[in-house]
Amino acid sequence: MGLARTRAAARATALSAALLIGAGCPKPQTVAGPPPDPGALYFQAKKAHLLPETLSCDGKAFVEAPQNAGRYSLHVSVKRPASLRIEALTPMGDPAAVLVADQGRFALLDLRNNVFYRGPATPENLSRLIPAPLRDEELVSLITGDIPELPGGRPESAARDGDGYQLVIASLRVRQEVTLGGDLRVVQVRRSDSTGKLIWSIGLDEHDDMAGARVPRMLHLEEPQAKTKVDLRLRNVLAGKPPPSGAFLLGVPPGMKVEEVQ
Repeated sequence: MGLARTRAAARATALSAALLIGAGCPKPQTVAGPPPDPGALYFQAKKAHLLPETLSCDGKAFVEAPQNAGRYSLHVSVKRPASLRIEALTPMGDPAAVLVADQGRFALLDLRNNVFYRGPATPENLSRLIPAPLRDEELVSLITGDIPELPGGRPESAARDGDGYQLVIASLRVRQEVTLGGDLRVVQVRRSDSTGKLIWSIGLDEHDDMAGARVPRMLHLEEPQAKTKVDLRLRNVLAGKPPPSGAFLLGVPPGMKVEEVQ
């Protein structure tokens, strides 16, 4: 009887220990209930990211690409919907290149080669500084933590994913998958073509909740077909304060070569 009681006590102790260990291991929380309506979820997510309207920050870009690869110190200013200024700095903190985009126009002052480029704000032109297959409004949306608009796209489906959501927005030729956190912060955006081939993906991390905004401090872009990866790390983020007057204007310095680009 004594031996039986000893074994029973040992089993009870082991069971209690297992329960304690299991209680200490966090498990993914799944929100119960029917799938969310994709249109309503998209509206709620866009509403959650109405702010900030403006943002300025310092940053580091780490670029792996066939062209313009390297490490860059940056100063970035944006204003919704599509105004952008990126200053690439030398190790001494002086401008090496300045890119602006505003009202669909683009200009790049390349002090390294003494050339001033100007033309439409296409992804190709914007990539002359930091390679990224994004339009001006898409860059502004992602830097401010918002879902980039897919031209011609409509919310197609939505599903719960742990304590967050998966939202699919689709157009005739492009599919955009958005991963949202439980508080509707944008965690990842993936774009694929009609065959399912990935065009690009961007992960957003280390969100900073400021003045009601959920602004990422880290962005990681991958464009497989162009063999391009970009890590953008932001610091000294100032949200909601308008940039200086004329921040999105760029004139041609005297004596600099001007190149019109399409």
